[in-house]
Amino acid sequence: MDQYEWQRMAPVVREKYLEILRAMPLSKRLQIAVEHSQYIRDLMRSGIRSRNPGISEEGVRKEMARLTLPPDLVKKVYG
Repeated sequence: MDQYEWQRMAPVVREKYLEILRAMPLSKRLQIAVEHSQYIRDLMRSGIRSRNPGISEEGVRKEMARLTLPPDLVKKVYG
């Protein structure tokens, strides 16, 4: 949820959302975060492949790195 969605949310709804999150065990919140992260990475891979037909898996990894890591780190790892 981004800042805009959070601000648009009615206060009663926001409080209920927080209540639900607080009631969840930490392990469940962590599981949701990991699943969300994996979903985002899968979307990125799909987007990279659709913009670069025939790209290799190594090419996808490099492009993922370029999109998500600081430029100096990408240069250090991939040259």
